[in-house]
Amino acid sequence: MEQQIQDLVDSIRKEGLEKANQQRDEIIARAKEEAEKIVRQAKADADSMIENATKECSLRQQSAKASISQAARDVSITLKGELDALLNRILSDNIASAMDSALLSKLVLAVADSGLKDSEITVSTADSEAVVRSLKAELASKLTGGLELKPAHGAAGLRIISKDGSGYIDLSADEIASMLKPYLSESLRQIIFN
Repeated sequence: MEQQIQDLVDSIRKEGLEKANQQRDEIIARAKEEAEKIVRQAKADADSMIENATKECSLRQQSAKASISQAARDVSITLKGELDALLNRILSDNIASAMDSALLSKLVLAVADSGLKDSEITVSTADSEAVVRSLKAELASKLTGGLELKPAHGAAGLRIISKDGSGYIDLSADEIASMLKPYLSESLRQIIFN
């Protein structure tokens, strides 16, 4: 009987060990499967994060390039505007200094001799007294025909205006500068306007 009990104990032990080994193998298999699943998910998450980071980096880089391009265009436009204004000032100042009272007197005489009537000639305030003095005797007879000489505030030069408002001729320094600007050398225009 003792042998039978021993065989029974051995049999139970053997069955217990086999069952424990089987459970152990199942637990290990499930753990491996779960570990592989976690690793796959981690790799997928990492790939997704890398892809998103790459896209965001690319978008930021494109945005930065666009901002730099816009800033360059803005600077270029501002610089062209400043250069254009500076050129206008230089031309206008040079023309204004060349338009002394003697030249203005000659221009007024030419207008008066042209037979233009019912018009008003405005001369810059700074030059008007000198022009009126030099023309007083010569224009006395012409001014009676409706031609009027008046001082004007503003740029140097003169302006001839029809009294009925039908037209005018602007010979101010600013207007002459704008008329001369297209005839500047091509290289100077390329520097300023391109």
